Amino acid sequence: MVQVRLAKKKAADTFFCKFLNRDVRVNECVDDYVNANSLNIRHSPCFKCSHGLKVRLEFANT
Repeated sequence: MVQVRLAKKKAADTFFCKFLNRDVRVNECVDDYVNANSLNIRHSPCFKCSHGLKVRLEFANT
């Protein structure tokens, strides 16, 4: 019997953020998203960002 291991898909280190209109590092996105939401900074483009939430969840699962 042969077991096949499935490799986890590695997230990209950077991605284009359409809200900031620039390339952003994953760790920068997670930091900005968490800070904006935990400190309730409503004027931040990262506040309640659906893509930031997705990046944070993917980061947490790696």
